[in-house]
Amino acid sequence: MALTKKAFPLVLLLLLLSVPASAANEAAPVMMSLDECIERALAGHPDLAAGRADMAASEARAGQIRAGYSPSMSFSSGFSEKSSSGPGPSEGSWSSGITLSQVVSDWGRTHISLRRSLLDAEGKALALKAKRSDIVFEVTRSYYQVLKSMKNLEVAEESLALNEERLGQAEAFFEVGRVSKYDVTAARVSRSNANLAHVQAGTALKEAMTSLKAAIGSPGMPDFSLAEVADGQGSPPPADLPSLEAALGYALGNRPDLKIYGVNLASAEAAAALAGLDNAPKLDLSAGYGWGSTDFWGQDSWRAGLTLSFPLFDGGLRREKIREAAANVEGAEARLESYRQQVLKDVTNAWLAASDSAESEAAAAEGLKMASENLEIASGRYRTGVGSPLEVSDATKNFAEAKAAWYGALYDGMTARAALEKAMGVER
Repeated sequence: MALTKKAFPLVLLLLLLSVPASAANEAAPVMMSLDECIERALAGHPDLAAGRADMAASEARAGQIRAGYSPSMSFSSGFSEKSSSGPGPSEGSWSSGITLSQVVSDWGRTHISLRRSLLDAEGKALALKAKRSDIVFEVTRSYYQVLKSMKNLEVAEESLALNEERLGQAEAFFEVGRVSKYDVTAARVSRSNANLAHVQAGTALKEAMTSLKAAIGSPGMPDFSLAEVADGQGSPPPADLPSLEAALGYALGNRPDLKIYGVNLASAEAAAALAGLDNAPKLDLSAGYGWGSTDFWGQDSWRAGLTLSFPLFDGGLRREKIREAAANVEGAEARLESYRQQVLKDVTNAWLAASDSAESEAAAAEGLKMASENLEIASGRYRTGVGSPLEVSDATKNFAEAKAAWYGALYDGMTARAALEKAMGVER
């Protein structure tokens, strides 16, 4: 019994040390900033891994074509045995040799094929860059959406607390006969609506967090908290934005997805040049050394020579290939111009949205100020017995909507600025 009494404080101490640590880990998930979320997405997103693999494969194809500039060497060896119809044993013979071959000239076909392959590798690199830009923006947009949903949940909690307070006032006034049963019922209805809005805000936050995890490329990652943006930060004022002309010029020179169409045009032009060389001659050098007879190291011999080959008639195949290549060039030019116009449209719309964000935020702030004052007046009137429950209910609802609108303007403005940077092709 004495041993048990002595051991009890030690056991209790161990429990006190272990339980709070576990609870703290559960209550305080890891906090991640926007930059940390983007960094994780760029490090492990499967779409980027696929893009890097495509680029590596394209570079390997270019290496395969480049190998055509080097000579090739092969070795062969064989044994054969033959017999005659007359008497006597059959005869066996060996034949072995080494052959060296080198393309002396194919009139530029390998060079143009290599150029096309290098252009394909460049296009894959640009596609990877464009996908990176998409992921950065999607993570940024989702991050701000989570912050916006968090603020909406706070607004819903505040609105629910206000309705709870109003219900308590109504019930107290009803007990002393200052208000009718209608005030209590109306307050309960408002509280019920506020409770529903609170539940919906909580669901929206969970959905926003799920979208953020998916944007990072890790939908199964553990929950984490976000580093909040200070309420006073807001969107950058219009003066901090580039001019529309500067934004358009930057986008035309830096958008990786637009550059892809330029690369596609260059590739189509190279294909047209290659089609024009379809019937060009080819000059090959070959040399060989062989040995063998009835035994493996028998008689030896060597040979060397040049071979010139070219087609004499192809039934019009080259003509049709040239027609196809010319049509592909025309189509590539049209697609480049079409996407160029789309880029101009995207940048213009994004610039207008970003430049209007500061005004939207200012208007939302003014609306929140007036809604807050109106709620204070309505609540004071109700407390003194001169206000109506409908007046307080409308004021509470308007306050919640105005505060949510202000947070919406704040984070939508930040998203608009990020969208402008993406439309311009700005890297981060």
